[in-house]
Amino acid sequence: MIRVAWAQIKHSPSRLLAVLLAVVLSAAMLAGTVVFQGTSTASMATVTAAPLKPVDVIIDPGDTDVKSLKPSWAEDVLTKARINDKVKATAPYYAATVTAYGTDARGTANVYSVSSDPSLRWFGLEAGDWPRSADQIVISQDTADKLGVNVGGTVTLKSSDGTKHVVTVSGVSDVRFKPMTGTDYAIYADPTYFGDATPGELFVKLNDPSDVDSVAQRLAAAARADGVTAATGAEMIRQASAMMAGGSTQLTVIMAVFAVIALLCAMMVISSTYRTLIAQRTRDIAMLRLIGARRANIRSLVLSEALITAIAGTIIGALIGMGGGYAAMTVMGQAFGGFAANPLLLSGTLLLTVAATVSTAWTTVRHATRIPPIQALDGVAQPGSGNNDVKAGGRTHNGSVPCIVFGAVCAIAGIASLWIGATGFHMPVALVGGIALALGLVLALPGLVAMLMPAIGAALSVCGLAGKLAAASLTANARRAGGTVTAVAFGISLIAALSSAAATGTATINADLDHRYPVSAALYTPDGNALSDKVLQHVSEITDARGSYPIHTIAIDQTPDGAKTTPRILDVIPDKAAAVFAKDDQWHAGETNGLPVALVHPRYMSAIGIREGDTLTFTVAGVPVTVRAHASQLTESPKLAVIITDSQLAALPHADAIEPALKTSMIWFKTKPNIDRAKLAGQVNRLAVADPNATVGGGIAESNDILNVLNMLLMLSYAMLAITVIISLTGLANQLALSVIERTNEISMLRALGTRRGVIRTEIAIEAVTLTIIGTLIGLLVGLPLGVAGIKAQIGGMTGQFTTQLPWTQIGVLIPVILMAAFLAAAIPARNATRIQPAQGLTH
Repeated sequence: MIRVAWAQIKHSPSRLLAVLLAVVLSAAMLAGTVVFQGTSTASMATVTAAPLKPVDVIIDPGDTDVKSLKPSWAEDVLTKARINDKVKATAPYYAATVTAYGTDARGTANVYSVSSDPSLRWFGLEAGDWPRSADQIVISQDTADKLGVNVGGTVTLKSSDGTKHVVTVSGVSDVRFKPMTGTDYAIYADPTYFGDATPGELFVKLNDPSDVDSVAQRLAAAARADGVTAATGAEMIRQASAMMAGGSTQLTVIMAVFAVIALLCAMMVISSTYRTLIAQRTRDIAMLRLIGARRANIRSLVLSEALITAIAGTIIGALIGMGGGYAAMTVMGQAFGGFAANPLLLSGTLLLTVAATVSTAWTTVRHATRIPPIQALDGVAQPGSGNNDVKAGGRTHNGSVPCIVFGAVCAIAGIASLWIGATGFHMPVALVGGIALALGLVLALPGLVAMLMPAIGAALSVCGLAGKLAAASLTANARRAGGTVTAVAFGISLIAALSSAAATGTATINADLDHRYPVSAALYTPDGNALSDKVLQHVSEITDARGSYPIHTIAIDQTPDGAKTTPRILDVIPDKAAAVFAKDDQWHAGETNGLPVALVHPRYMSAIGIREGDTLTFTVAGVPVTVRAHASQLTESPKLAVIITDSQLAALPHADAIEPALKTSMIWFKTKPNIDRAKLAGQVNRLAVADPNATVGGGIAESNDILNVLNMLLMLSYAMLAITVIISLTGLANQLALSVIERTNEISMLRALGTRRGVIRTEIAIEAVTLTIIGTLIGLLVGLPLGVAGIKAQIGGMTGQFTTQLPWTQIGVLIPVILMAAFLAAAIPARNATRIQPAQGLTH
């Protein structure tokens, strides 16, 4: 039967085009997911392993605080082990986070030590020389381009304590990737740059690498007495790679879920296609039965066609998915580990696609085996062999009611699990609920839509002749229409879920950051000196902030000691900034019982034993100042302070003695609603270049890292969901095309009776739009709350600022795009329908 199946495929390949496309797309998604997982893991392993590749043994403090160790701790362990004769070279490993100022930009940077011994260097140079002193560094070409410097240029590195180092770029490295550290730049310096700091690790290179195990054991024994550890470089690479690979697991799981759901959509398209193909080939199958073919032969024929189509589609899809997945990773700059994919996992996913296709075709085989030989005489489709699943009164058969009931039970259980997962912040429970809901929709939706189709058809009848014809077609093929609606609903619900999850997640992150960092961004001098005039002149160029507020500061001479929580700065903010940064009715620009109200950190109030409304006295510019304390987290932005407003300062008895000593050492920024924080960060960083004494603070750095991860997730997921929608619309186009083929006689008779081509074309368009609108409404009703529940289960427990926000803008764009896609899906079937000649009905 395989030869017969192949002959029929060659004779009419277009019949299985929809099946082939669905298989190709689902296989591409599964293969792309495997490539993403493999390539991202390989890239992370490359990042982790690169600095450790030349290292034989690493002496590491483990959980011990490096600051509690003396600077020579690593060398002491080496001496105790008595292995100096086996050691070729050692290199202490240092790392520090600084702010880097170049000609064109500034940003956070990690400075790493690079060994003076070539055998322990893990990268080479493209230009220049290695650093030989504390005032020389090596950077990558990417970092050089961003900072606007070349070999011989200078970069200012500023530590968190305000210490500045002006260093010269001695060389450009051949590093092709950015270490995943959350900072903007990676810089490499000679160990002398770090002065008398305590090294974090000691890298050891042996004369004979074959001695690594015995040396590591001796070092481990010697290190144990000091509470530190020693391990081979290979072991440290494995540990670090495993830890970093966990960072992509969640994204891979989400992508895998989308890929599996896309496969489910493909299976619905395949099932609908085969059911109609069998109905179309009633006479051919009956003729085979008439000449002696048994039911097993017919079953073999159908499954052979499915197997051939599945294998061809899977191979094509695998090639597209692997190439597309690797191309996407390359575009994102995450393919520096090269192409990688687990062969067993890839083979398994492709076999899954083939198995899913064949098993879906198997569910339609019973219709083919029920066709009796007598059908060969007239070619009339056997009742129940196609998709005519509605009886009089709209009742369905073929087991629809049990499917609807079981599907409804699954959907209700899924909704309950989603609610439990969302309220309890348990993502695994919510994920199980989502899967149960998806299964319930697959089982129940086609039957439910089929039952509603007579009512929908009655509503369409008011649209004239075209509406009546569309209503008759949809009602006659209600079960198949239900399957098409389900496929469309799946694609829309996934897009809606992802959009609502992204909108809610972004709103929650922003609300949480606004709560923890009332100041969105701050530009300030750590030493309290005034910002440069150039900065103050150009502050108005920050267009992505709702406002910029200059803050006058002065050092506090004396205040009750609260140990580490004692504020050292008095901030005087503009009156108009009070409502922007501290929305609290208890703090206002005025006096309470003759005393100004000042914002004080709650931790400091607890440390010195005062409560809300108690008085606090401190000395500024030699003048005692008494205020009433009001607790506020704002006082920690960007450093611990006591805060009053301009009018409150003016109300102080000795304000005229304090005001001349104030300096504009800070500028606070507040983001506009729905503004990308990354844009604000870029503008503030460019402004900071004008003053090397300035430092950027606030919630910018943390929000950028979080939102960058979210944006990457969105970019990948939207690409995968686009494929799901394509599969769904393929099913819609297939439904319409097969409907036209089945109704050739009917359409030709209508043409013979004078029906215009425009009416036929409008009928097909009405069918397409009706199915799309129903699927879109169901998809939105399911997807929007699903996305909110999923993101709440994931991050709801991490913050008390959970904020639900629906993506109305995306929905407003999505609906017309989907309707346009529906018209495009109907274009070819409508053209074929209008080409049917009136005389064709006379030949059948």
